[in-house]
Amino acid sequence: MPVIKYEQIQMSDAVMDGAARVLKAVAVGPQEGWDDYVLRVFRLGPGGYSPKHRHDWEHVNYVIAGHGRLTIGKETTELDPGDFAFIPPETEHQYENAGDDDFEFICIVPERGEY
Repeated sequence: MPVIKYEQIQMSDAVMDGAARVLKAVAVGPQEGWDDYVLRVFRLGPGGYSPKHRHDWEHVNYVIAGHGRLTIGKETTELDPGDFAFIPPETEHQYENAGDDDFEFICIVPERGEY
């Protein structure tokens, strides 16, 4: 079983129209033997946000650090370290950094959601 140390993940700019100050790393996926899913780490800098978007797959989140907001449909919820979230398929959603430090979370999606 591969072990990926947090310090070893390689963050890079997330390429998404309508996003600001977002970094992303794929920590676990097909290369590590998990063929059906991908575990990603997102880091939103202060003032950072993802685009409002939707897609045909679900995803699961776990907040690692910082303070953020997640809007799912018309409902916005504050997020702190240790919180979990589930976004159903075909549901508009957006992440925002709501603090002065980096907001960082894990995002697990089906493998097709990464590409």
